[in-house]
Formats: sequence, structure tokens, C-alpha cells
Amino acid sequence: MTNTETCVVADVGGTNGRFGLARFFPGEHKPHIEKVSVFACAENSGVSEMLGRYLNELGADRPSLARLAIAGPTNDRHGRLTNLGWQADATTLEADHGLKNVKLLNDFGALAGACQFLEEGVDYISLKKGAEDSKGPISVMGPGTGFGVALLVPVGSEWITVPTEGGNMAFAPSTRLEHDLTEHLRAEMGHVSVETFLCGEGIARIHRFLVDYGGSGDRGLSPAEITKMAGEGGAPSCTRAVQLFLSIVGSSAGNIALAHGATGGVFLGGGILPKIVNMVSSSDLLRRFVAKGPMQPYLDRIPVNLITAKYAALIGSAVL
Repeated sequence: MTNTETCVVADVGGTNGRFGLARFFPGEHKPHIEKVSVFACAENSGVSEMLGRYLNELGADRPSLARLAIAGPTNDRHGRLTNLGWQADATTLEADHGLKNVKLLNDFGALAGACQFLEEGVDYISLKKGAEDSKGPISVMGPGTGFGVALLVPVGSEWITVPTEGGNMAFAPSTRLEHDLTEHLRAEMGHVSVETFLCGEGIARIHRFLVDYGGSGDRGLSPAEITKMAGEGGAPSCTRAVQLFLSIVGSSAGNIALAHGATGGVFLGGGILPKIVNMVSSSDLLRRFVAKGPMQPYLDRIPVNLITAKYAALIGSAVL
């Protein structure tokens, strides 16, 4: 886009769709995000309905360009939201809403695209310093309704984003408790992926297992109730569930960083971690991140950051 253009941008996950207006100003590479609206997925039939609602809000100020990031595999013209079963087709969206140019992209690909513009202390916090390689790949991942994974690769003076479906990799347990948890879920679900545990419903799955495993606690709690009670310290089963969740985050992030060769750093995002950031320091997330035998010195050098900015993926949607 030129600095005279504006663009509708979106980040549509499994729970909410966030829409905004991206505007570039002369001499600036980072877009300004304005007029943000959030729509609940449960109250809409698909991406088209959400987009139509947002365009109606804009009225006469609506632009003709749209860049829509969705939680699932995509190409420029077509995509599928894995956890909702929704299809998105750029040609249909253009025809339905009178737009000239719609492009689709993966939500964590968009988040990765934003990383070069994020500021420490403003948009993210550092969980672990390291010896950042300015020319090394960057891994971007995190739990929300699902578990997203993307890779940011330097090519010359540019950065290329590589969206992946890494959340659907088979889960690798690291302890006897995690092995028992995995086998318990395998009997129920068949394939047990990283995303089986690292998502909102994953917290509830972990909690129900621990209640059955330990013989105490309310196994009917929602993910929001579990994290809230864990933060308040009043329910041991909830605290154990969140701590195990964070352990799995750390172990999985270390595995992905090794696979990506992420010497440029790791950015953790998604909707869950910023809400429980006060519990990260007391967890073994970072210990589990580096606990990879002979590869521990390699991972010790990799910085780990937690994205706290609400609408970072909208920035990436505009830039990409």
C-alpha cells in the first residue's frame, strides 16, 4: 500500500474477530490501526458477516482494500478456519461487499509480520534475555482457541513470514504425568496434538484429568474459571492445571525453536498467556524451554518474549 491508502485489516480467531482500519503516514513503515471493533464468532455465521458488519460501521469511509488474517491454512484467495469449520473466499468477499482487492492470510503469519515493529515494554515483555542473532529466524507461537505457529525468516534486507500448522504436531510428553495425561486423552480423542493441551479448552482438559488423577476439585470448571481461581490461589487443582499448562508451553516452545533454528528469538502470543502472565515467573516454562539435553546451551542463547499488545496481528495484516 502507498501512504495515501487505507485498508481494512482483520484477525479472526476461533473466539473473536478483530477488525480495524490500517493507515500509513508518509515516512513511517509501521501502520496506525484505528477504529477497532471486536465481534464474537458465536454471534456470526462466518467471516463475510463479520466483514459486512464492520464495513457498515465505517459507512462512507470504507476503503476498497482488505487484508484478513484467519486462524487456519490459507492462500491469498482462500482459507479455512480450522476450529470453526468456516470457509473464506476472497472472490466471494469482494463480490458480496463491493471491494476491489481482498487477500487472506494466516493469523499467526500476520502476528509474525508484526514482530519487527513491536517495542519492548510497550508491545511485549522479555521473559528471558539471550544472545539475539539479528540475522536469525524468529519463531512466533501461542495458545488461544487453538495453538498457532509461524516462522519469520530474514532474506537479505527483508523478512519473510512462513505460516505453519505446527499446533497440530503430535504432542511429546516429557514427564510421567504428561505421559499419563496423553494416554488418557488418546483413549478419548485418538490423535493428541500440541493444540490438544495448548488452547483454552486444553486448560479444561488438563484440569479435568488432574481432578480425576488427584481425587479432588470441581471438574466442571470452564477455562476462564480455572485461570481466575488459579490466579487467586484458592483452588489447588486450578493452580496445578495452569502450572502444567505453562510447563507444556515451555517444552513445546523449545521443541519448535529447535525445529525452526530460532536464533533470532521466540515470541509467544495468543489470547491466553497475557492474562496469566503473573503466573509465568513461578512456573517452570523457561526451565522446560531450555531442558533439551545437549541442546540446552543453544536454547540458553535464544531470547523469549511475550506479546502483550492486543492488536498486533492487525499491524502484521497491513504490513504483509
